[in-house]
Parts: sequence; C-alpha cells; structure tokens
Amino acid sequence: MRRIPLSIAACTTAALALTATQPAAAAPRPADAGPARHAVLIGGNLDENAEILRAIVDLADPDGAGPERARIAIVTAAARSARTPEQAADPSLNNAAANGLYYADLFRQYGAETYAVPVDTAVDYPGDQYRPDRAEDPAVVAELAHATGVFFGGGDQMRYVRTLQDCEPAPLEAFRTCVDTPVLTALRAAADRGVVAGVSAGLAIQQGRDMVTGGESYEAWRDGAQAGYLDDPTELGYLPSGGFGFVEGVQIDSHFATWGRQGRAVKLGLETGHDLVLGVDETTAVVLDRKTGVGRVIGEHGASLIDLGDAVEADGGVAGVRWSYATAGDTVNLKRGLALAADGSAAVRPVAAPVEEREDIWDSLEGAGGVYSLRDLARETVASSARTGSGTSFEVSPQFRTVLTRQPSTRAWTTPTGGVSFAGLDLRIEVVPNVG
Repeated sequence: MRRIPLSIAACTTAALALTATQPAAAAPRPADAGPARHAVLIGGNLDENAEILRAIVDLADPDGAGPERARIAIVTAAARSARTPEQAADPSLNNAAANGLYYADLFRQYGAETYAVPVDTAVDYPGDQYRPDRAEDPAVVAELAHATGVFFGGGDQMRYVRTLQDCEPAPLEAFRTCVDTPVLTALRAAADRGVVAGVSAGLAIQQGRDMVTGGESYEAWRDGAQAGYLDDPTELGYLPSGGFGFVEGVQIDSHFATWGRQGRAVKLGLETGHDLVLGVDETTAVVLDRKTGVGRVIGEHGASLIDLGDAVEADGGVAGVRWSYATAGDTVNLKRGLALAADGSAAVRPVAAPVEEREDIWDSLEGAGGVYSLRDLARETVASSARTGSGTSFEVSPQFRTVLTRQPSTRAWTTPTGGVSFAGLDLRIEVVPNVG
C-alpha cells in the first residue's frame, strides 16, 4: 500500500471548518481509469528527508506492494557540467554527473532501482559521458522505457530547457516555441507511468508557460518582469514557452517563504496573467494528483497559494491579493485555489498582542535564505486581535511596504504536528511615500 494516498475526501467542508471528523475512504479506482499520475514538488534543500523520499519511491512502485520495484530516472542536467573525470566521479561535488551518482545512491537506499540520465550542457573532457547529444541517443531512450518515475535535480531550470528541448532562437533566450527531444518524450512517458518529482530547479521546470528564470522580490517591483534569461540574476525574468508542463494552470516557485519570494511571485503572476501561484518552501513537498489538482503537504515547512484573481494594481503597488499557507498534513486544491486544514487541526484564537513592524520583509540581506520574515509576520497577524501587520523592504528609492490584513473570512489553524497554517489572508504591496 502506498504511504501517501491523495484522497479528495480530505478536502471536505468539515476539514475547512477545522472539525476533527475522519475523512471518508477514497473510492476504488475504476479498472479502466488508467494509472494515477502524480507530481512531488519539492521547494529546495531536500536534506535527504525520509518522508519525501519514501513518497517518491512509493508512487513510482508499479503495483504499490511488490514484487516489482520502482525504477527512477535521475535527471541532473540543471547542474553545471563536470570539468574532469575526477569531478564527474565524486558524488560529494555539485555537477551533473556527480549529482547523478549521489541521487542514484540515495534512491537505492529506499528500495528503488535507478538510471542516471547522462545528459548535460557541454562536453568538457575526452570520454565525457554526460553530453548534450545524448538527449537524442536511442540507447538512453531505450533505458527510459523501463522507468516508472522521474526525478529532476536542482540547479538552473534553463539548463533543462537548453538540453531537453529544441527551441526556436529568440533574443535573451525568451523562447516561445520549443519541441521535445526524444529523451524528454521518453521522460514524459515514464512520468505518466508513476511519478515526476523535482527539487528547486527540478520543481520549477514542471510548470507550464511563463516559468520564472531568476529575480528577487525588490527588483521585481522596482523594474518589473522581462521575458528571457537575464544577465543580472536579481532582475525578474521568465520564459514564455515555460517549463515542461507536467503541472498546468498554476505558476510554481521554489525556496518560497524561505527566501522571501512572495513579492516576485505576485509581480510575475500579474505581468503574465496568472491567477494562481504555488510556492513551496525548502525541505517541503506537495504530493500532487496531477489529474485532480489535489495535493498533500509533507516535510518541514509549508506551501503557499497566492490568489491573484481579484488583485488590482494601482500607484506602483497591488491590493486584493489573497495568501494561503498550508503546512504538513494540510491539503491544497490547485483547481479551486484552496488550502484545507489537516484532519484534527484546531482553530487559532486571536489574542490581544501587537504585531511589530518588520524591516527587510523580503529577506534581501539573507542570500542563503532561511529567515521566513514575511511568513512569520503572517502567523503573528492571524494570531493577533490587531488584525494587521506590515513590513518594509530593506532597499529604498523606492521603498515598498507589504501589508497583511486578517479579514472576517480569513481562517487560521494549528495542525496536529504543530504547524500554523492560514487561508485567505489579505496581502497588499504599496510604495512608501518619500519623506523629506
């Protein structure tokens, strides 16, 4: 039996009301319904999290119980290529070949067979096995015919596009038309047989059109978004043709609350016409049924839903954004834009306590992330009778303020594992008036 069933029964009105009733059992899958297709969307820093790794292997298991075993294709072309044979053979290093060794061994520890896909962006030494031309290699395609799952490693998601698709040239690589290589076609088939998973860049590549290619929240609001792959990594860029489209209908971002990326996600969604953004934190995953759009959050932190359906831009800012944050055990429904409480959760009761103004609300000073300033401000806001909290960007000229407001419809709860989640928190971004 798979350890992480995804049942729509978990998304009940009772769950939204935070009652402790047990969800109904999932209905048996009809014999002609075909295999379930899942995605495991990991926000970054997998940190060898056992719960996440087991979820991937279980979903790649052909019959859910044995004797057949999961066979996972490991794709690491988002990482830089190894410069020497010694670098390629050292799994402690960060390059495409080394990462293939590392992840192959990691998944074998959880009972899976593995195949490291030998594709990356360059040929760097005689005998280099990881090469761009192998995306067309019939031998690689043949190996993938036996895979029951795919795992995309981290790095730079544009390297996946460059190696696994053929795109019509465009300035700044702002591609609008791309076709799959034979290896990507085979990877799609493997994903349809079980699961597609990815971490960081491997998460980003799973979305459809307008995939983010880089940028920080402050620069996004100061300068706006530009199509293409930009020289300045702080400027907000995006790829019109998008990622590989395993998960459609939603923009996806990684390292989300961990690196203060809420601001850039709002701006990119507004400029590219997306009503919903899913952002996943580090060492956290959403285990998603790709057909129903229903997923369960697992791991250490949370997943955000940014609802832009009623957002209104004015005076250099935006109002009417709704932010929901689901933690381990909670459910997200991407088709309805909902975050639903884990069974057994308890409602958060606001208390009389001030919410202090934050500085550097988008964590610009913390290049390595891990501060969660805006997420923590949101948790204080939903737990306070003050109803409103705010914080400013570190940068000035202009300076931006993010204002969070607990509306009558906002809900907040504590999960059985101790996570604090919320749904429907109002988010506003405004320009701070220049005084003096």
